Amino acid sequence: MLYNQNLLKIAGSDMIFDEETMRRIRYLHFKTKHLEDALEKEDEQFSPDDLNLILEYTKILNINYKNENHKEILRELDITQIFDDPVANKEIEIQDIMFECSHALWIMAKAYSQLSEKYEAEGEWENAIIAMTECSKIYKTAAYFSAAVVHQKEKGEILTSENLELNSEESRIIAQSLAALREETNNNIYFSSKLYAGLSMLSKRLFYLKKHDEKKKQQIRAQFHYDMGKACYLKARASLESSITLINKEKVLKLQEKALWYYIKARDIWEDMLSNLSLSSEEKENIELNLSIVKDNLKENDEEQLDYEEIKKIQDPEPIIIIPENLAPFVPKSIIYLTKFVPKDLNIKRFKSYQKKKLEEKIPYSKKEKLIDQKAGVVRTINELKLLKENNEIDVDKFVELIEKYSTKLKMIDSAIEKLAKR
Repeated sequence: MLYNQNLLKIAGSDMIFDEETMRRIRYLHFKTKHLEDALEKEDEQFSPDDLNLILEYTKILNINYKNENHKEILRELDITQIFDDPVANKEIEIQDIMFECSHALWIMAKAYSQLSEKYEAEGEWENAIIAMTECSKIYKTAAYFSAAVVHQKEKGEILTSENLELNSEESRIIAQSLAALREETNNNIYFSSKLYAGLSMLSKRLFYLKKHDEKKKQQIRAQFHYDMGKACYLKARASLESSITLINKEKVLKLQEKALWYYIKARDIWEDMLSNLSLSSEEKENIELNLSIVKDNLKENDEEQLDYEEIKKIQDPEPIIIIPENLAPFVPKSIIYLTKFVPKDLNIKRFKSYQKKKLEEKIPYSKKEKLIDQKAGVVRTINELKLLKENNEIDVDKFVELIEKYSTKLKMIDSAIEKLAKR
């Protein structure tokens, strides 16, 4: 494809792209808009090949524009400079090419999500998981492009880097849930219990990622309790089916008791949401469906309800997360223009001289600095825990447990630093 050979600005010319490349960009833009319309209608079919065209479109546009006028380039390329933000419920003018890339990638991520739902409905579990994993990665990439914009006056809501990153996290959680459900459906009970435990951990990570609105916050809380309950229940079932020894029967009982505790916790949160939060009819319907499922689970489990002190002593199933971290496959090439720092400006000689001096003085430089860095990290963690406590976002018992743990670690680091100083 010849259009890939002439992406950079030609010296002494105002052109960024040659004519052939411009024609290709217009065609790919048309295909991107067509896919966006198809996603809104939800009844038109598209294939993974259509998504590859969006990827090609983004990669062609992803160059260093330096101080070029983005609005003029968008106009010359005949790229639509308006998009409808479904969350802000308003039209947003596209003024930055990196923002247009973010918009195209957002469309691509939504398409992957819809493909995943289609595969799931058809029972193609592996394709459903792969599509949702790709969805997570593309949302992450869109977030990077949104963060790289310079000329955009208004981003709206849906294309802010924070919102796109949250979409990425949520897509990864959905991919993990599909993996767990597939193993459960295939009767791989022990492995599925570990996947549900991993799913609970991912939801808990999302919970602490930012300060969510109350509905979102409570929904995530209920979900990570429910998923860990499912993990405990499935591990107990797997143990029961694989062994009849007295030791394993005792472990099974403990796991069943802990599953009961998690299920009750999830049920109480969902019931509280119905009673105390203002919900749409769709939100109510979803919570009522969740409640019906967890109540059926509780009917299957008639074990004794233990208090929290007893529950803490029972170990959760080991978590496994099989969905890879949502790393962006590529990043904006113009990002270097967001900072004045240029790597070659670093004075290597001066730095090397400083390192040599430290070695001559026989100061355990690297070990001491490592301890100081560790201390800074522990202090940050303690401060974050205190903030969670102030906002009532962590259980008191869990807060005390973690504070004790990190305070002890802090004392050990201080002691190690003092010993180094006495040498």
